[in-house]
Amino acid sequence: MELLHEFPAGEAGGPGSVVTIGSFDGVHIGHQRLLQRVRSAAARRAMTAVAVTFDPHPRCVVDPSGCPPLLCSLEARVELLGRCGAERVVVIPFTRELSTWRADRFAATLTESLGMRLLIVGPGFALGREREGNLEFLGLLGARRGFRVATVAPSTRGGRPVSSGRIRAAISEGGLSEAISMLGRPYVLDGVVERGEGRGAGLGVPTANLGVDPRRCIPAAGVYAGWLDFGDGWRPAATGIGTRPTFGGGAVTVEAHVLDFDGDLYGRRARLALSRRIRRERAFTSIAALTAAMARDIERTRDILRRSSPPS
Repeated sequence: MELLHEFPAGEAGGPGSVVTIGSFDGVHIGHQRLLQRVRSAAARRAMTAVAVTFDPHPRCVVDPSGCPPLLCSLEARVELLGRCGAERVVVIPFTRELSTWRADRFAATLTESLGMRLLIVGPGFALGREREGNLEFLGLLGARRGFRVATVAPSTRGGRPVSSGRIRAAISEGGLSEAISMLGRPYVLDGVVERGEGRGAGLGVPTANLGVDPRRCIPAAGVYAGWLDFGDGWRPAATGIGTRPTFGGGAVTVEAHVLDFDGDLYGRRARLALSRRIRRERAFTSIAALTAAMARDIERTRDILRRSSPPS
């Protein structure tokens, strides 16, 4: 896969490309279906399958107060786009100036820089300032500029279309299973392991405190079964997310206890794949009650993960 951070020099006279464009936050099952369609259409035409995406998320520039928490990092998004079919990923810096582009300017840039012959998008797609470039507009424009427009029906779960916003809501409200069904994989957080207050180690359950990007979508407070990878493969882990109310509360932390592991992870970069929510966060009346609950959480995590496989 080729990664670009700007539109390339003109390729209008080349073999051409099949293009899709969007934020693609989370690269969920709907995005995956769209990318598969792009890849197959490009293969039939001996063209290049291209995904154009933006960083930061356009809403964070157009309406900073409505900036959505992200479902994956930019690096993970690019990797997923490639794995799902894109042969070329173009990450365009989204700026105020770019937000003022008219739809015809955007389409001209796609055709001239990428040799776009076919644009494949979802049914609600619109391009350009004030979303003027809807499907009807783009169809007429394409007839003049030499490209066609095709749509892919949205994927659904529970009778409703899958969307990044719906996944964010499910994660934030504790519906991890619902979110995973729409993502098509466990929900992954990543960051550097930081030094915490050492309470877990003092209780005999050492944890890796993951320094997660504050822009990420953090799951509802609770205990989760999942997997931690710090460079040598996925290991089973029980993770607590929340404010530690038994100790008086505080900032939200993500603390993973790696089962059957006794090593120093401080300063290492790790990925945490959450598979199932075990229980809500709660305040315990004593340290003894807390440690007993933690032991049950670990055993339940062990049982859950024994019957499942780590992320591919």
